[in-house]
Amino acid sequence: MSRHIVFRAEKEHKAAVECKGKHDWPEDCKPESEALVRATNKLYKEIMEKSPEEFKEYAQCLDWYGLRFSRCRDKQAAFEKAFPIVDAKK
Repeated sequence: MSRHIVFRAEKEHKAAVECKGKHDWPEDCKPESEALVRATNKLYKEIMEKSPEEFKEYAQCLDWYGLRFSRCRDKQAAFEKAFPIVDAKK
């Protein structure tokens, strides 16, 4: 899902990363971080509406294989086919 966040919540992700690069104190980036959390929650809700089974299978595979992505490429492909990284509507 992290790749989806980078592309589908690009504005919020970029703002949070840039802020954290400029500030050492986490509180200084609270608004940007909260906006990213809201965008991520919205994305998760959309995933659960459009491709819950593919996401669940991919997550379970990663859990089973200790986050070894190479073992779960087939599940990743199925998930990304059901829920593309880049929103085709934009």
